[in-house]
This record gives sequence, structure tokens and C-alpha cells, in this order.
Amino acid sequence: MTRPLSVLQNATRADVRSDPFPHIVLKNALPEALYDELAASFPSAKALGVDTRQNNKRWNYFAYKVTKNGSLPKIWRDFIAYHASQAFYDEIVDLFYEDIAALYPGRFGDKAQMRGMRAGTRKLVDFSSADVLMDAMISGNTPVTTAGSVRTSHVDLGDKLYSGLFYMRPDDYDAVGGDLTISRFADAALTDVERHALFDDAYVEDRHLEHVATVPYAKNTVVLFINSLKSVHGVTVRQPSDKSRLFMNLVGQVDPPLYLLHQDGRPAEYVPDGYVSPRAKGDGLIMALIRRLRAA
Repeated sequence: MTRPLSVLQNATRADVRSDPFPHIVLKNALPEALYDELAASFPSAKALGVDTRQNNKRWNYFAYKVTKNGSLPKIWRDFIAYHASQAFYDEIVDLFYEDIAALYPGRFGDKAQMRGMRAGTRKLVDFSSADVLMDAMISGNTPVTTAGSVRTSHVDLGDKLYSGLFYMRPDDYDAVGGDLTISRFADAALTDVERHALFDDAYVEDRHLEHVATVPYAKNTVVLFINSLKSVHGVTVRQPSDKSRLFMNLVGQVDPPLYLLHQDGRPAEYVPDGYVSPRAKGDGLIMALIRRLRAA
């Protein structure tokens, strides 16, 4: 019998938190034996072509690359493939449909319709044959020579339906920091226009935010959230260390996007009804390329 690989295998609807945006945090997400096998065989930086001399630099090894790299451990190829699959997408719909429908009424239809959307692995397929482009990346942040945050408080690109992190903190990891922060805007009375004006590109200064929760960088912990213009999150400052911060990064993209950006990168508005994306019109090849590069 094939053992379950999903980092959400122990999740229930009761684990989902809607405040300040829909998210789930699970400790001990995988059975101990499976986690230990993955941790022991985590591909080396050299095997993935990562230059660890850079300071606190984020790197991703995409699912499509894992699929094509037969030298990687089979357990990792299976693990990544599952988290870029239709089955994992269906798990997310089962857990988060009510929250997604509340955020984006009318966008995805009823639960059966949303479950019927076709999921495919990003960069192996495109939106001509899939409705959701899934990715599960072997990821990390390189060692730290100068203390800093790899990403301060921000929102993700508007074409992401969800984002997730599965933390694989090595047993000998002694670095301080690198935890995930979850925040809301401090002034609840702000209009959308006023709130969006606080952004600098996709980032917003912490003085405009109220800290809600911190998810420690701890092994076998998963955090996954539904993307929106209120899904503000960041990474705390990492202090100098010769250790890398290791994790799996999870993404699901949709087209048209959930929200649009100004030309300067600031959030603009949720996509209005009837919006047709450049991809769908077939005249946005350059912008599609830019989005692909930004998502890489």
C-alpha cells in the first residue's frame, strides 16, 4: 500500500483559521518515519546547483526540474510530484473552499465546480491545458553573513491562489530568526484605496501593521494560506549563521489573477467581473513572460 505523502494528511477543516486571512498551521505534519527519511535525504546545495556563498539568498528548485532529475532520491521525487498534483489541489479545496468562496464570491463556482478545475505542474503545462498551475519547490535560504530578513512584510503576486511552506529545520540548525509572521493592517477603518497606498511595491512597513501570530521555523511544520490583498506575511530577521534554512515551497497559480498591480508594483484592485487576462486574449506574451520571471 502506498503511504500518504501529503503535508496536509492530518489536517481537518477545524484546523483552518480565517483571521486575519485563511491559513492553517500544522505541527508534526508528517509521520515521524517519513519526515526522518526526507530530512536524511534532503538534496545537497551542490546537487541542486545552489551557490551558498551568497548572503541570506532565497533559492528554489522547481517541481519540473525535480521531475527531470533522476539523480535525486526517489522519496523526494515522489514527495514533490504529489504536492504539484491534482490530488493535493483537491485537498486544498476540501479544506479551504468556504474561505475561498467568501473572499472571491462567484469566481470559482460551487465546491464541485472548483474541485473540477484541472491542476497541472507549473512549467510542464500551461493555462491552455490546466486551470491551476501547481508547484512544489525544494527551497532554502543560504547562510547569513549579515543579519537581515529575506523578505519583510508583504503580499504575494495576484496570480497565486495559495502559498505554503513546509519547514525542514535541520537538527544542527542553530541560527536565530527566520520565523514566519502573520499580520493585519492596524487601522481597520482604512478604505481599500487608503490601505493599498501604504504599500511600497508589494511590501508594507510594520508600523502600519498589527502582528497577529508568528510561526516558528520548526521541523515538520507546515503553514499554508489563501492569497488575498490582506494576506500580509513576512520572515523575521536571521542572525549570522553558517547554516541554511531549508523548506519546501508550495504555490498554486490561476489565470486571470485574483488581483492586479499598479505599474510600480503596488496592489491596485481585485479583478473585476468580466476581466479578461492578457494570457486569455493572446496579446500579452511579454507580460506573461514578465510574470513567469517574477514567479520564478
